[in-house]
Amino acid sequence: MVRHLEDLERHRTARLWMPGPSTVMDVLQTSKKERSHQLLIGWLLDPRQPHDLGTAVLTGMLGALGKAHLVEAEGLARVRVDLEVVKPGSRADIVISTSAFKLVVELKVHADEGREQTKRLADNHTQQQEVLLVFLTLHGDDPADERFTPMSLRTFAGLLRSTLEQAPAPLTSHTRRGRETARDLLDTLERMTGIAPTDQAAARIWLAYGEHLPSAKTAARNVLKQLPAAVAAALKRLDLSEPVKVVGPFPYQAVGHKRIRGDLGRYPELGVLLVKPGWCSADGTPLAGIGYGARAEPDPFEFDGDLRPFLGIRAKDPGVNQFLDGACDPQERPFWDQWPRWEELDLTLPGEDNDLVEAYSDRAAARITALWERNHILIDQAVALSEASG
Repeated sequence: MVRHLEDLERHRTARLWMPGPSTVMDVLQTSKKERSHQLLIGWLLDPRQPHDLGTAVLTGMLGALGKAHLVEAEGLARVRVDLEVVKPGSRADIVISTSAFKLVVELKVHADEGREQTKRLADNHTQQQEVLLVFLTLHGDDPADERFTPMSLRTFAGLLRSTLEQAPAPLTSHTRRGRETARDLLDTLERMTGIAPTDQAAARIWLAYGEHLPSAKTAARNVLKQLPAAVAAALKRLDLSEPVKVVGPFPYQAVGHKRIRGDLGRYPELGVLLVKPGWCSADGTPLAGIGYGARAEPDPFEFDGDLRPFLGIRAKDPGVNQFLDGACDPQERPFWDQWPRWEELDLTLPGEDNDLVEAYSDRAAARITALWERNHILIDQAVALSEASG
């Protein structure tokens, strides 16, 4: 098990696999939208566009269709590219027109063919000149009409990669950006079709180590369960400019967000707070504090990481909470229960020689100190206003 985890860590540190979106379409979550692919593929098939690939992508597609002889046709560099070509009963996604032939592309990314869709397209685009009908889909699905030739996006990605590898360097900043756009689409297509180098590396990790990952996850949870006490100990070692006390670890019930839980369900968390004496009620309960929070049963990967350990300002008093929500530096994260300002604890692995609990607790203490210096006066004001009004 130790050897497997060491190998897995070498994969991570060597950056052979870094999970998460990296292409523009993946970041914008448009890779499943047919229109995005239609625009980019049509742009690549147009030799006049600033990808500076000329007719190479169109030539590659003709070759993949077994129509290499059409590459020599006059006017290939002066093709006309139209999108959303509407005829009675049909609408073609991409139409490439030359004096010698016409190429009609029907694109399907995450959708099935409509009823008699390819038949209506073929009927509408059959002419005297040579017509090529291509059914371009994620997996190379067969079209309903046999006049269409199936092609997978994996095949298109392969010819695009070959084109990019053989193309001369672009000459201007404008065409360099265009070339980067073409490469970005290639990365998206390779990821979608399972041939991306990052997906290959990720698959190797799972196939090699997947059976051992549940026990590794259990070990990680056990490590994270030690953090509340370790953070409290680290905060007690701080030398701040005024008297403070460390409260916790203490249990409380957190209220989940609808977008994560589907309701306002409650679940147990543990907190550790750095508190001034004046921030406490008569019975010693903190009205506010700056510190650490985490689920009692930590899992940094559940709900896409939204429930991992965090740092921030906690204000149990509603008046203090409201004041701080308006007075503190703005943040994009939603207000979370009684934490008007919060940030996730950085769980990036420390060096191999570092103890995880010690490294993470020191990291938490450092961030809590920074939050303290920036916000403790605002909390003084919030508590004073709440006491005056109440």
